[in-house]
Amino acid sequence: MNNLGELNALPCAVIVTDTGGTILFINQWAQTAFALTEQALPDRLERILPRAGQIFLQTHILPMLRKESVIREIYLQVNGAASTQIPMLLNAQQGFFGEIACFRWVMLPAQHRAEFEQQLLKNRQQIQEFATEAESGRQILQTVMDGVKDVGILALAADGSIRFANSGAGLIFKTATDTLIKSRIGDWLCLPENLFNAFCSPSEPGVTAVQPMVLHDFETRLQLTDGRKIDVQVQLRQLESFTTLQAFRFIVIITDIQQRKQYQALQDTFIANVSHELRTPLTSILGALKLLSVDKKSVLTAQSQNLIDLTVKNADRLKQLIVDILDFSKLSAGQLSVNLQTEFLTSLLHQASDELLHYLPAKQIRIEIRQPLSDIKIQTDAGRFLQIMSNLLSNAKKFSAANSVIKVDAEIIAGFVKVTITDQGPGISEDFIPLLFSQFRQQDDATGRQYEGTGLGLSICKQLTELMGGEIGYQQSAVGGAVFWFTTALAPAEDSGLLPSYN
Repeated sequence: MNNLGELNALPCAVIVTDTGGTILFINQWAQTAFALTEQALPDRLERILPRAGQIFLQTHILPMLRKESVIREIYLQVNGAASTQIPMLLNAQQGFFGEIACFRWVMLPAQHRAEFEQQLLKNRQQIQEFATEAESGRQILQTVMDGVKDVGILALAADGSIRFANSGAGLIFKTATDTLIKSRIGDWLCLPENLFNAFCSPSEPGVTAVQPMVLHDFETRLQLTDGRKIDVQVQLRQLESFTTLQAFRFIVIITDIQQRKQYQALQDTFIANVSHELRTPLTSILGALKLLSVDKKSVLTAQSQNLIDLTVKNADRLKQLIVDILDFSKLSAGQLSVNLQTEFLTSLLHQASDELLHYLPAKQIRIEIRQPLSDIKIQTDAGRFLQIMSNLLSNAKKFSAANSVIKVDAEIIAGFVKVTITDQGPGISEDFIPLLFSQFRQQDDATGRQYEGTGLGLSICKQLTELMGGEIGYQQSAVGGAVFWFTTALAPAEDSGLLPSYN
């Protein structure tokens, strides 16, 4: 190559020597990198090398180059500015400089490559550490999952085929885990229709038709190899495709609830029997006490009358407790039914209000019913509607301040009537709202709590409302107090006399 301008433009050191090592040309990059000046350019190649490099050049590099005509990527140090040494990668080849036989030396900085190799080595070490840690974690996880004997854990592919099963799954399914892994989840469980169809016919290979990242929790029946079926609780969780290297798309957690179901049935039967045995004599006692209380012929002292009245009040509370327990037991067992009929809303609201007139009379709380524009007909079970209203109004009275007002509003929303009860009490704390309709839960759970109650009323209201096709809830009030609401269906248009659509 005779074009010295091109050699000077290269971003690396280029030196041309004759076959004996005398320098014929040094490009500009080499002069700058090796701190050489035009006035003091070296005449021989070894002069830019440290002592060890000079010996290596004469004993190895030049003989190799003369023999093979080319050498590639030999690492050596080159003198730099201020007595520094620069690591370089040396490439050389025989050729001609003009008409002179020569060696062309090309030197590339080895620093970046050395750093890259060091980083590569470090990365390899980290990968080995990660692999060791991952294997250790896998073994620990496997041990933990196999140690959970009462819970079955399965990993599924997109089509529902079982790819992993822990030992707990083998115990619940009454079969070997190897047998499970060769089967599909639909072979064992009675799946909801949407899951069954999605697992049986995925849209594409490796792609599931189950809605992404949907959580499925349900109870179903498990078919055992001996033909028996047992009740199980199933929790299905979908994995993102990038979270696993294997073809796992779902994690299924299965719990045997057969024994729990049996205990629940025994408990429900026991509660029903005990409640019935208590209610029968209590009704007789309460009837006798009320007759005695209103008997004009009986001469009772004021103290005796107060004692009878107190006994009647407490007996009424005990009777209501028994009724709540019975209703809760029937609702839990799915044995309580409702008889939906067409009823007038206004009549039911006034009846519910009148029944609460004598509850906590000393507080002198007024119930204000805001009349709807017309008397609306609703589709409901009148007795259960009054039970819901009684519970919500008694709670409102119980927690409201004396001489306050409880407001009852009704409005039509999309084929339903929404009934709202607003009181002027302390309201519900935000942290308790999620637990409001849970069974046996009260905001004041202390033994010496100020307000009486079992914590079943709102739970029963929720189940009754949903059984009749409505909803129930609580909303915060901007001015204080509690605001409870529930919905009930409007009667069909031909019964209610209203237009088929509502604003």
